Amino acid sequence: MARKTDNASKTVESSLLQSVDSKKVTRRTFLKATAGTAAVAGVAALALESTSFAQTSSSSGSTTQVSNDPFAMVPITLTVNGQTYTATVEPRAMLVNVLRENFNLTGTKRPCNRQECGGCTVMVDGRAIYSCTYLAVRAQGHQIETVEGTKADPVLAAVQTAWVPADASQCGYCQPGRIMAATALLHSNPNPSVDDIKAGLEGVLCRCGTYLNGITAVQNAATALQGGTSS
Repeated sequence: MARKTDNASKTVESSLLQSVDSKKVTRRTFLKATAGTAAVAGVAALALESTSFAQTSSSSGSTTQVSNDPFAMVPITLTVNGQTYTATVEPRAMLVNVLRENFNLTGTKRPCNRQECGGCTVMVDGRAIYSCTYLAVRAQGHQIETVEGTKADPVLAAVQTAWVPADASQCGYCQPGRIMAATALLHSNPNPSVDDIKAGLEGVLCRCGTYLNGITAVQNAATALQGGTSS
């Protein structure tokens, strides 16, 4: 798939190069054109990979191809916070966008939308992931948990309960991501050390800088989950 995409990009780029001598094409215009071609080809390849196996079953049990269009809308079914959601989306749709725009689960934020800040962190099968670069179609068949899932997850509920008294947030915009990262940590390590907590939360940036208070909140949540009294 990658080889086909590269060949397509090189063919278009070669055509552009041949036209440079006959037309007034600036270096900036040329670079923008070739970059745009590569981007479109890359997205097309990713979408084609996601939809090339889209099939439908007939009453006789045979399967047929639904569509050869790599950008054709596809139906998906996701399990989020223990509930089933369905939507029809583009195969390139990212999980954060589907959660927010299709399912109205807006607790998950997308501050940078390029896998740098961690504010979009959710859990997939108990593991913290950046939902802004995770294809929604890939999430099918997995258990997704967002910051709204307190009723289904006592660990998440404990983290949220500990967060406010510890003053672990100021503006609060990145907090859903930090809370989900903390929840994933406590699921895998119920009694983390300070270094464990730092490692568990390091993928989520906080512009307000309330990192120390976040550590306290996770410690208090861990204590509460073990039946103790938080400080």
